[in-house]
Amino acid sequence: MKTFNGTQWIAIDLANHYGLDKETFETRLEWVKTHLDELETLADKAEVPELYIKGVMALRKAQQGIPTGHLVGLDAVCSGVQIMSALTGCHKGALATGLVDPEVRADAYSTCTKEMQRILGSTLSITRKQAKDAMMTAFYGSKNEPKAIFGEDTPELNAFYKAISTIAPGAWELLQDLLASWNPEALSHEWKLPDGFDVKVKVMKKKEKLIEIDELDHSRFTYTYYVNEADKFGLSNAANVVHSVDAYVLRTVHRRCNYNVEVTERASKLIGKELNARANGEHKLWFMVKDKLEYYCDQYDRSGIADVVILQYLNPRDMGYLSTEHLESLQKIVDTMLTYEPFEVVAIHDEYKCHPNNMNVLRNVYREVLAELADSNLIQDLLNQLYKANGKYSKQSNTLGNVIRQSNYALC
Repeated sequence: MKTFNGTQWIAIDLANHYGLDKETFETRLEWVKTHLDELETLADKAEVPELYIKGVMALRKAQQGIPTGHLVGLDAVCSGVQIMSALTGCHKGALATGLVDPEVRADAYSTCTKEMQRILGSTLSITRKQAKDAMMTAFYGSKNEPKAIFGEDTPELNAFYKAISTIAPGAWELLQDLLASWNPEALSHEWKLPDGFDVKVKVMKKKEKLIEIDELDHSRFTYTYYVNEADKFGLSNAANVVHSVDAYVLRTVHRRCNYNVEVTERASKLIGKELNARANGEHKLWFMVKDKLEYYCDQYDRSGIADVVILQYLNPRDMGYLSTEHLESLQKIVDTMLTYEPFEVVAIHDEYKCHPNNMNVLRNVYREVLAELADSNLIQDLLNQLYKANGKYSKQSNTLGNVIRQSNYALC
């Protein structure tokens, strides 16, 4: 992964707000270098003037060696499709969302318009924003937004669906599976995530009732309310499941960046001691396991994702309950965490902000979490919970994780 110093990250940040966030990091830095002496005069041309000026002020302080509390933020590329592609092992979708080619700043929405033009064999009068609005909502099950943009039963609409299923086939296939998971008799849909976050989404059906008020000369109005009642048709599982994984990624990034040093160092020693004992044939399995520890082990067994949320519950007596694979995964994560000092992360959905001196670490942590999603059985686990089944999910490939670990633009 390409790394930059704190001052360079501030420069990249202000270039982002000028409107160069779709360019490579090197292009953004070169632009700032070229215009270094006139940055203040370019504010009226910036895409987000206020944040651009804030970035310029921070850069001037950095040039003078003055500490700044400025936070640099980077966005995930089309986070919904990015996560769906990682979960399904889809190299094409990962390529479109910055997880594959380390030299290219990917833009899934522009890729969508280009693919539509190729399919139609002509130029297409559609803005990137329109493509974004259509694509983002389509992968959450919406059909109305794409129709509003491309028309109903038009060549453009058909080309749109063909384009998105071509550039992100894993995400498209997963969308169909999530839509089909709707249970018409259920009062809620529920699933568990690897860090112990239990999701329960009630099915709320819209009702209307005509109200007449005698005391107001029999005035009438319609009262709209929602009741927890089964519904024969629903699209929300698609968005809710993906959003829940998105939130899981965010929580995981927070835990690994702003970790408790004492808890992490203690866990590292316990894990190392237990693995050494097993290497010497001294493995002992205890059965007096704490509820929390057993709970998190169950999440790992189903999803194949080790989460550091378990660290605070580890103790010498119960270490034998964890599988060797689980311990080895935790050890790898913990050892990496202890190579850097903990720091705060501020996130709004898929934008991650931190002090510029910590941005290299933040990007690496995010990239690793996405790679672990690709290596895991999480999507199989989630679908089995939704379908109340014990099936096996066949990914597009099982090699995407290692490719993601070479990427530069998962966050950009």
